[in-house]
Amino acid sequence: MKKNSKQKRDFKYQGKKDKKKNVDSDKYQGLNTINQVSGVPKSHAFHSSIPVTPPKTVKEPLPVCPDCNERIQCIAESFRLSNGEFIHFDCMLSRLKSSENLLEGESISYVGRGNFAVVRKDEDGRYTIVRTIPVEEEKAFSSMKEYVENLKI
Repeated sequence: MKKNSKQKRDFKYQGKKDKKKNVDSDKYQGLNTINQVSGVPKSHAFHSSIPVTPPKTVKEPLPVCPDCNERIQCIAESFRLSNGEFIHFDCMLSRLKSSENLLEGESISYVGRGNFAVVRKDEDGRYTIVRTIPVEEEKAFSSMKEYVENLKI
């Protein structure tokens, strides 16, 4: 009988000795102890009593482009002409390419705020602006922003 009980003890002892520790849990165990000692509260999910208003969406008017007779899906990517009509970016670019007399090495590029420019590429590969072509006036550009803001529901 003594042999059997000794064998059981050895077996139990070996089981504890062979048990491997989880290395990842040891890293975070010290952090929890430090937080507990310093009095840092446990993290809880934040619940506000302030009601959340849903964001406004833009209801676009979907006007028809006078050049291609297709609907303009995104009003922010179009231009407003002086007569109040909207035109696609690509349609405006093709209109300018046909109306401007471009020399060899010149091209038309959008430079921002409703303006295009005729640009020339030099031998070093740098672009220089030859002349600017205003498509939208500053007043029309700012009125476009207001127009889009008023469309929000």
